[in-house]
Amino acid sequence: PPPESTVNLYELTFGTVAGMCAGVFIKKGAKIVAFFLGGVFVLLQYLGSMSLVRVDWARMAARFENLLYTRDALGNKRPPTISSLWRWAVDFLTADFQPRASFIAGLALGLRIG
Repeated sequence: PPPESTVNLYELTFGTVAGMCAGVFIKKGAKIVAFFLGGVFVLLQYLGSMSLVRVDWARMAARFENLLYTRDALGNKRPPTISSLWRWAVDFLTADFQPRASFIAGLALGLRIG
């Protein structure tokens, strides 16, 4: 008979459980942050329409670009992509963590169910 596989789809390993928990945390946290930032934007737009504050959106966009954009070899600014953000998040979360493969599977599942 062929050798039995060590991978069992019905057993949850530590990496899988940790990944699921991290995925749920990230998804719920992202929703809270998006809700808060959306509320701030609406409030600033309302206060601007009432002429109570003046928001320099060009300066705000420049700060955003300085924070998140990267430069390529030619010095051109490049915006972040979904894949670059995903790679950064996975590299950050799995640094010095041995069960990396099961963690990534759990993370994807946690993002799905969260």
